[in-house]
Amino acid sequence: MKIVFLPGMDGTGLLFSELILNIPSEIDREVICLNEIQGVSYREQAEQIAEKIGLSSVVVVAESYSGRIAYELCNILGRRVSKVVFIASFVSCPGRLAKLAAVLPKYLLKPNLFPNWLMKILCFDGRGNRALIEHVRHAIAQVGPRALKQRLLNMAELDEPKDQQSTIAAYIRPTNDRLVAYDAIKVLGNIYPQLSIESVEGGHFIAQTAPESCARVIVRAATT
Repeated sequence: MKIVFLPGMDGTGLLFSELILNIPSEIDREVICLNEIQGVSYREQAEQIAEKIGLSSVVVVAESYSGRIAYELCNILGRRVSKVVFIASFVSCPGRLAKLAAVLPKYLLKPNLFPNWLMKILCFDGRGNRALIEHVRHAIAQVGPRALKQRLLNMAELDEPKDQQSTIAAYIRPTNDRLVAYDAIKVLGNIYPQLSIESVEGGHFIAQTAPESCARVIVRAATT
């Protein structure tokens, strides 16, 4: 069994570094870099990732932005996706902040323009230290403003999926996620009737602030 990790809006996979360290080495894993995918829409990105996966059976771990990619993969690959783990993620528009961010001009989509205190509150529920915040800035800096703008638009324009999924799914829900509204989690529960929710103390960047707790959920999903 392989675990395929799909990153958040930065698309790099760099922010999975601590999480991956907490996954036992005997478990096969692959981190997908969205910045190497040519597709623009969620469906296009999922189709190209499906080609990479091929005939393998996988557990898909989707962080934040990539939740809809995971949903599309379930449609494309069917039973080859044995389980899905969503980390502070969504398959429909995550909330009002996403719609607001989508109208920001490209020149404002630079990580150094957002002060540490704002990132700490919005992204980390006040828990992120300077090193972690700089790690996030570094990951976002690897992506051009045009790509970031497109991903923000993709999130803001998400419709509510109509097809239910039989795939077993788990949701790692931060206790204080200021970026994903509860309504978006309710939609996920409607789409994945077998969804189990695991609460972990922290903010939206929960895989970075609580990698051990998140890894336990992922390993349990992959091995049971």
